[in-house]
Amino acid sequence: MLTIAYDGTRYAGWQVQAARRDQPTIQGTLERVLRQILQERVTVVGSGRTDAGVHAMAQRAHVHTRSKIPRERLLRSVNQLLPCDIAVLRLDEASGTFHARFDATTKRYRYRIFTGAVVPPFIRPYVQHVRAPLDVSLMRREAAALRGRHDFRAFARTGTSSRGTVRVITQLRLVRTGDELQFNIEGTGFLHTMVRSIVGTLIDVGRGRLPPGTIRRMLRMRNRHLTGTTAPARGLMLVFVRYGKQGKAG
Repeated sequence: MLTIAYDGTRYAGWQVQAARRDQPTIQGTLERVLRQILQERVTVVGSGRTDAGVHAMAQRAHVHTRSKIPRERLLRSVNQLLPCDIAVLRLDEASGTFHARFDATTKRYRYRIFTGAVVPPFIRPYVQHVRAPLDVSLMRREAAALRGRHDFRAFARTGTSSRGTVRVITQLRLVRTGDELQFNIEGTGFLHTMVRSIVGTLIDVGRGRLPPGTIRRMLRMRNRHLTGTTAPARGLMLVFVRYGKQGKAG
């Protein structure tokens, strides 16, 4: 099992895309490096797919290999060959039946919003800059409706199948520290663009562009056209992935 951190700014997301092989992905870069070291064809299976431009503090993945290279040496070799915006933080032995995606119990994401007049350059690639005043109390009340089990079809990308759009949100917090507003959300799984659609809708409510009750109405009507603006990818980060007995907690 690999624990991976990456700056997703210049990548077309996690997954290798057959139709866009000219664009680098996190999975493709890891597989290229591992194949070079292990001298065998391997597939890196992630706990989930992050979109283009999304970052990760502790993405999880698994890979099967016949190599007998000690883990410490393999970890060192991998990081020597990886570009500076990807790092494998840990390599752990897992059971033969462990699956990084199917054995995950919950995942946590964090979205960062900067509300000050000028964004410091060292955080600019990782935040959305919102200049308009935000009613954070209203945003918190609005976000509370997301907790629990719901059909999140309205927050998925247009064209997503209506089958399998039910998810469970286990934890949710909107925290303000100085000029930064962080939206933390943990759940059993997330649909394509789901978190960014939620954040964009909350921002639009906080700015007065959408009325209070929009989140509840979207959950009830399951209508994508009711959603607000989809927040840009740069502010989103996968924080950790939790596992049960098969893996290790994040």
